[in-house]
Amino acid sequence: MKPLARLVSAASAIALAACETTGNPREGGLFGWSENKAQERQARKQSHVTVAEANLTSEAARGEPLQVRDATAAKSLAAAETQRIRTEERLRTQQDKLLAKIDKLEQDSPTDATASRARSYRLKVNTIVAQKSLTPQKRAERLHVLEAVIDAAQARLK
Repeated sequence: MKPLARLVSAASAIALAACETTGNPREGGLFGWSENKAQERQARKQSHVTVAEANLTSEAARGEPLQVRDATAAKSLAAAETQRIRTEERLRTQQDKLLAKIDKLEQDSPTDATASRARSYRLKVNTIVAQKSLTPQKRAERLHVLEAVIDAAQARLK
């Protein structure tokens, strides 16, 4: 056999073997293409897709409780913020009420000493309200105690 014919036979055998080993017509040509190899390759790819879809479904299922927990936490946070705003409004109302009582006490004071005491009550009210390190409930309690003192001072003037 001539060397050229051998070379052509060898190249044909390599081309056929390449396609036969991969089952992929893009890698080696169409001659000697094996349908079984192609089906195996497609089955492997489908298996990878199935595994990826199962992983995706699993991750989505794991994420659902987290989304529910996040929504619940957001609702709780919004409710707490609403409660905080209401409490702060009540404190401002209580502060305004006490400041009005203090103004009246100062106006009704017969002496400079009692007027000065009324001004010290104003300072105490504003200090209590400004103490953000205390909870709103503690500030409200302290304002109630101070209100009793202011009411007692007002009663002594009568």
